Amino acid sequence: MDPRARADAALARARARGGHVVTPDNMTSPMDSSATQQIPRTVVEAVDPRTADPETTMVLSARTAAGQFPDQTTPLPRVEPEQRVAPGPIPTVQQVASRPSLSQRLSGGPDQQRPPGLAGRLGGE
Repeated sequence: MDPRARADAALARARARGGHVVTPDNMTSPMDSSATQQIPRTVVEAVDPRTADPETTMVLSARTAAGQFPDQTTPLPRVEPEQRVAPGPIPTVQQVASRPSLSQRLSGGPDQQRPPGLAGRLGGE
């Protein structure tokens, strides 16, 4: 039996079983179905997230929500690093770092001065 004849026989058996079996002859496109609803473009555009206000999920503090706006903070003045002139035939200006460099922090040497952490603050340092 050739493949087309077998396919036709299978479809005939499926049609004979009842209306709940979907075959290429009785299937309907979802766009052609009477149960398909069309949503007006104005409704779709109203809920489009690309046109929504980007600030709708902004977290407000309780004071701001109550209408009490926080005081405007003044920016801290920038502290210039301390400079020293190294002795020698060519004067060289070096900046005295108030904080260790990354390589110094990673090496963890004993001469490294560590900023007081939570344990130090709790201990009264």
